[in-house]
Amino acid sequence: MNHRIWGLMLVLVLVQACGRESADELFSKGEAATHNDATYATAEEHLDKFLTYYPDDPRADLALHALGRVLMSQQRHPEAVGRYEALLRRFPKSRYADQAQFMIAYIYDQDGKLEEARVAYQKVIDTFPNSELVDDAQISIANLGKVPEAWFPVSDAGSEP
Repeated sequence: MNHRIWGLMLVLVLVQACGRESADELFSKGEAATHNDATYATAEEHLDKFLTYYPDDPRADLALHALGRVLMSQQRHPEAVGRYEALLRRFPKSRYADQAQFMIAYIYDQDGKLEEARVAYQKVIDTFPNSELVDDAQISIANLGKVPEAWFPVSDAGSEP
């Protein structure tokens, strides 16, 4: 009897797996759909399935990064932060980790959560000291709460007396 149950369970698993799209199909379709705001829902659907069915695929960090970008573009900031945080938690050494940390800070900054933004920008500086985003994080910290036009002083050098 025990062998019959295990055999039935194996058949069910195989039937489910046969109807499932491959990791390559899901990732490719999802990634392609991230390039057009009209297809963001498709991107989410495919990349979510990809992450559910193939969580250990080497492209999982990129899928999380892409989902964060798509969600942020739709002004779904808490969800975007969640995806970026998942990337950092699961893949702290990912080549996208510094970008994810910076985007968390940027979202907080855009939402007016200035202290959270300051802390998150500082994490870019402290955790990824060799990142190209360190300068951007430093400038962002120095200009928290200011409108972008006020970030750099206007020079009087070109004006006439």
